[in-house]
Amino acid sequence: MVYHGEISAEQKALSMYLKMESGTSCNISKSSAQRICKSGCKSKAKSKPARTGRPNKIDARSSQTLVRSLKKCRKHSVNFDVKSLVKESGLSLQMASRRTFSRHLNLLGYRFLQARKKGLLTEKDRKRRLSFARKTKRLCLGPNANFWCDEVAFYLDGVSFVHKYNPFNAAMTPKSRVWRKKSEGLEITTKGSKELPGGQRVHVMVAIAYGKGVVLRVPYTKMDGPFFAQFIKEHFRIAFARAGPKQKGRRLFIMDNDPCQTSKVAMKALEDIEAEMHVIPARSPDLNPIENMFHLVKNDLQRQAICENITAESFNEFEKRILNTLDKTSVDVIDRTIDSMSG
Repeated sequence: MVYHGEISAEQKALSMYLKMESGTSCNISKSSAQRICKSGCKSKAKSKPARTGRPNKIDARSSQTLVRSLKKCRKHSVNFDVKSLVKESGLSLQMASRRTFSRHLNLLGYRFLQARKKGLLTEKDRKRRLSFARKTKRLCLGPNANFWCDEVAFYLDGVSFVHKYNPFNAAMTPKSRVWRKKSEGLEITTKGSKELPGGQRVHVMVAIAYGKGVVLRVPYTKMDGPFFAQFIKEHFRIAFARAGPKQKGRRLFIMDNDPCQTSKVAMKALEDIEAEMHVIPARSPDLNPIENMFHLVKNDLQRQAICENITAESFNEFEKRILNTLDKTSVDVIDRTIDSMSG
């Protein structure tokens, strides 16, 4: 309520004194105290500054379309770039540059990350790997220091090669990366999917031995328990013979824990030939050195396609080239790969 009466000199002097005292106690100037008294105790809310810069080139609707197209593309192929994604979504690179689309995907949480070929390790897997490491450390002490070279007869695993009608173009395309979020490691993979492009696949069972190189390479069409049991009966004695005698006379070999290869019928076939499998933890391809050899062979096949300019190749020709490449793999390279297990 506004006071309209006359203010005495004493009242004015008191108000001036209070202003001075409040300013002194609050460590502010007289003019600041006067301004605060005039404006009262209400504080003005700070308004957000107006957004500066250019408007977004990718609006909300285009962003949703881009994400939908990304998920759709990943169902058919894991190898696609930003240009292919923009084309698939129906958008145009004229509305924004490739870099702008890429940065927009990054803002949405998507990164062009390494495509996972194996599942992520669980806490149980880590404990098993730690237990395996301790057991192996005790095993490799003393006279068993060269366990991986002197006691393991051979390392076995199956590998698949995707047939491309134009190997040169396939070798020149970027691989092993996919647009995904970090949490999607178990969903987006480049292995085990039957819906990915590329046509037929060449499946080969391969075994390598220290000092002998590749001792076995047998193409196959379908892997299951009965097939692997028959494979053991037909090829394991040959593989042990080519690997040569080992310390303590053991018929020891290493392979992964594929359910088809560790089925009851397969284990029964191993008992019949008196062979013993050295079990490694699940999701641990780094504990089987043959995986490194497969990586080298696939790189060698790509180099052949580029250097020899192979622009057309049938499935049979591709299978023959794979087997020749496996046969020509250097024994010294394989020995150094197996030696690395002791480090």
